[in-house]
Amino acid sequence: MSKVRSWGRCLTLALCLCVVLPRAARAQGEFERHIAEAVRLHDELEYELALEQLERASTVPHGTEQEVTLGLYKGIINANLDRWEAARARFRSALLLNPNAQLPLHVSPKLTAEFESQRAKVQAELARKRTDSPRVAQPRPEASSPGAVDGVSTSTETREQVARPDLVPTRSEEPPTQVSAGRPWTRRVPVVSMVLLGAGVAAGGAGTYFGLSSRSQLDDARGAQFREELVERHGQAQSSAKTANILFGTAGVAVAGAVVTWLLMGDSETVVAQGGAR
Repeated sequence: MSKVRSWGRCLTLALCLCVVLPRAARAQGEFERHIAEAVRLHDELEYELALEQLERASTVPHGTEQEVTLGLYKGIINANLDRWEAARARFRSALLLNPNAQLPLHVSPKLTAEFESQRAKVQAELARKRTDSPRVAQPRPEASSPGAVDGVSTSTETREQVARPDLVPTRSEEPPTQVSAGRPWTRRVPVVSMVLLGAGVAAGGAGTYFGLSSRSQLDDARGAQFREELVERHGQAQSSAKTANILFGTAGVAVAGAVVTWLLMGDSETVVAQGGAR
């Protein structure tokens, strides 16, 4: 019977993963398609249509890094439309999520200066919040007095015990209390949970590598002198970013699967209390 239950739990987990992983991949692909279309329209100076694509991308489920990307693109396009207040607001919201974010497109020196100005303001604001955070007051020791021993106030009975050690009652050794209420228990970690956790760690590491590669490729694209080289390197950066996002999503699902299998398949065993009845 226990084997049937175990197989049933494994089958349920497999079905959940089969449903969640394709859905996450589809959402990620749809987000990237809207971003790529917005970049294409931006290059063709169709700024209003590009903003529409970004608004569609914002309705697709996405993470914090994608929200930063949306804010940067919206800020750039609003600035190109001379909507500087909206651009500053978009830049500020993106920098609050990631103060080290960089512009994903090659822009004018004026726009770059405005973006860096918003970065300086955000960094100053964050530093001020850290400085203004309340500090935990340390309690001051009370001054020693005739009725205190080592700075700790004592009662009349305590002072008599200090003066007459023979009056201090001796305590009989008490047997350890048996822990019985609630029946504390622990869980064994199933092999499936360990495998899923290892897969999640591996996917997270690979995602980090592709994410760093994407940032490096974006830096190369900004330094490109020709449009063909810019488009090629920007496409490589987008591909690396897409791979990194998929790997991060896979890592999250694998870790979630490890937790689920641990909760469903872990065998509980009671903790034997010390000093119990023999």
